[in-house]
Amino acid sequence: MKTWFPNAVAFFFKPVCSILVVSVCVLALVCAGCGREEEAEESVNFKELISATSESHSPQVSEEAPPAEEKPVEPAAPEQPAQTDTTTQAVQPAEQPAPPALPGQQEQPAQPGQPAQQLPPEPVKPITAQDVYNEGVELFNQGRLEDAIAAFNKATDMEPTMVEAFKKKAVACNKLGMMNEAIVSYKKVVELNPNDAESYLSLGTFYAKRRMTDDAIQSFERYAALNPNNAKIHYNLGCLYGERKLTDKAIGAYQKALKIKPDHADALYNLGVVYHDKQMYGEAADVFKKIVDSNPNNHDARYNLAFAYSQKGQYKETAAECEKLLELNPGNASAHLLLGDVYGKLGRTKEAQEEYEIYKKLIFAK
Repeated sequence: MKTWFPNAVAFFFKPVCSILVVSVCVLALVCAGCGREEEAEESVNFKELISATSESHSPQVSEEAPPAEEKPVEPAAPEQPAQTDTTTQAVQPAEQPAPPALPGQQEQPAQPGQPAQQLPPEPVKPITAQDVYNEGVELFNQGRLEDAIAAFNKATDMEPTMVEAFKKKAVACNKLGMMNEAIVSYKKVVELNPNDAESYLSLGTFYAKRRMTDDAIQSFERYAALNPNNAKIHYNLGCLYGERKLTDKAIGAYQKALKIKPDHADALYNLGVVYHDKQMYGEAADVFKKIVDSNPNNHDARYNLAFAYSQKGQYKETAAECEKLLELNPGNASAHLLLGDVYGKLGRTKEAQEEYEIYKKLIFAK
């Protein structure tokens, strides 16, 4: 019995020891595995950190790629610029900059996926009558009178009270010889502006040229009322009054012209003629004597002076003026006839007959 017990114990512990040995080995392997697992996790974390920092510089690696074998650490080579793979990545178009904001306008940020907001176009300024008139003036200055008239017509259509456009049109029409159109335009000017003296003057001149005496008188009278110190306008009125045999008005007009301009020779001469027509021979003689004294070579004035003396019965003075006139102008037939009449009244019959013969020769010779 004594020999069996130890053998039984040994027999019992032998499998136990085998189990213990196996357990110890397994435990050792597990412990060794735990240490390697921790090292692997730390290595993975370190690799992920590097991948995160260089993600924008290198293409991503597929998640299913096999793990690389561990190799000894070698010195890092200089970093190369990343190459763009045109076969796998599409080039994104550059983003267009938004237009700058206007003064007083806050710049609105562009929304993703929406085009930048465009500014509205500036409003177009409408064309005014003044713009068209200015264009007409420019054409007028360039000598393009017909185009200028068309522009002035358009301006007055847009603004019927534009006085300057009517006036400028009248001037252009006058330059082109379109007198009727010029008159119509000036009439519109004075209708819109009754105090436009210059337009009355131009209008009266057109009427006078066309022998529209009554209309000319009316226009010149309106001008004289607005500008009474113009000697020329009073002279023109005197001439027109004379045509209508309005002798008193003619005398008054010439006197006003001479008061403004005493050396107005034409006004003085015409005043003497009106005195003749009105048989005011004394006043006529005074006027023509004044003219002859200032201009001895004025033959017409000297003859009229002699005629005035004859009407007043001053025959000696008449003969003296006629003789002087014939010295200056021997071919003056009217002077020979007047001198023959005066010689006859003075009893110088032979001399009177001689003057009549000279007069006949001059008349028939013409």
